[in-house]
Amino acid sequence: MISEGMAIVVEEVAKRDRRSAIGIVIPARNESGFVIRTLQTLAAQEARDRCEVVVVENGSDDDTASQVAEFAAQTRLQVTLLRLDPASAVAARIHGVDYLMGQEEPPAMLVSADADTTYSAGWLSALEDAVEAGADVVATAGYMDPVLWSWCPTLTSRYVERIGTIFFDPDTTKSLGVDESTCLFTTQVYEDFGRPLCAPGFGITAACYRQLGGFRREHYDAGATREILIAGLPLMFRAELNAFRVAYVRAPWWQTSPRRLVSEPEIQLGRTLQDTDMFPYREVAPEAYTKFDQAADDVNYQDLLLNCVRDYLLTPCLTRPQLLRRNAAYFGRLAGELNQTINRWHAERFLPEPRHLFDLATDLTETHGSWVLETFAEFRGRQREQPDSLLHN
Repeated sequence: MISEGMAIVVEEVAKRDRRSAIGIVIPARNESGFVIRTLQTLAAQEARDRCEVVVVENGSDDDTASQVAEFAAQTRLQVTLLRLDPASAVAARIHGVDYLMGQEEPPAMLVSADADTTYSAGWLSALEDAVEAGADVVATAGYMDPVLWSWCPTLTSRYVERIGTIFFDPDTTKSLGVDESTCLFTTQVYEDFGRPLCAPGFGITAACYRQLGGFRREHYDAGATREILIAGLPLMFRAELNAFRVAYVRAPWWQTSPRRLVSEPEIQLGRTLQDTDMFPYREVAPEAYTKFDQAADDVNYQDLLLNCVRDYLLTPCLTRPQLLRRNAAYFGRLAGELNQTINRWHAERFLPEPRHLFDLATDLTETHGSWVLETFAEFRGRQREQPDSLLHN
């Protein structure tokens, strides 16, 4: 799965003579400092003795690799360092999983993590519990480090007023004193539609991964000119289309660095799931947060709302049409038409590729997104008036 010409150097660090039940893969490009924080939180996991962490150093020009090697030599956590060029987060995940799956006794569960993300001590145990309960794939809740919201009060206020609390971790929402009944998008959406797989934090059984053909380098277009840079969602699409069980665990959650957002506000603020990229951002200074906060009134919140409609309401229904029927109140009288459109689209295709699903989600959003947004707002208004009677009409 790795193209020819890629220089691959393998350096095994602190390898222990034991089988690991959990294999964790972390791409790391220019993550000096950040990756150590991540590894420290993994070393503090309740399930650490059942883990092997594979860090794939991926085209760095800093001391990421030496920091990982030094950390591995000083910890009980089983850490393996691999090197892969050229830089590609998707290729790095493929390479790391290939290494784990090529072992004589591969791990039973594979976990995708990121090098600028921290994990609560019970996070891996929650993944294991979900798999033991029957899940093949486990999506977990994750949010930006709350420093973003504390240092950007204007942006925080605008998000609460115009978007809702869906991007805030529960502790931040509580500390803000927000009345979520007045908000549009909240984490209730995840409860009703599930949460998309995000690369910084999800798990999949090795058996499911193998049957799905694993991570792939895929593209938005037939000419393969625009690579899909998110690793989790295409895998989730294939799992759902093949009737594997995808579970959502809302706690404990992970927290990822907001440095990409803060470094490029004019680009990043309008993005949600489909347009994510990986760049070697460094630590950002407090002044950058001030500048970022000043951009809050320049954001096109209508576009961001439509992106939320696409990513969190419509896209989940493409691979699980039953969600549309179960949550018909979100869509009002449009629910029947959307259901027919999606079923007709599937009837014309057998196991569509991720790019086809992204195209359909975009088309539906362009055609119906404003109507769905208006209907959803009306539904939320009725929920405020009759909170117990409208959840799943």
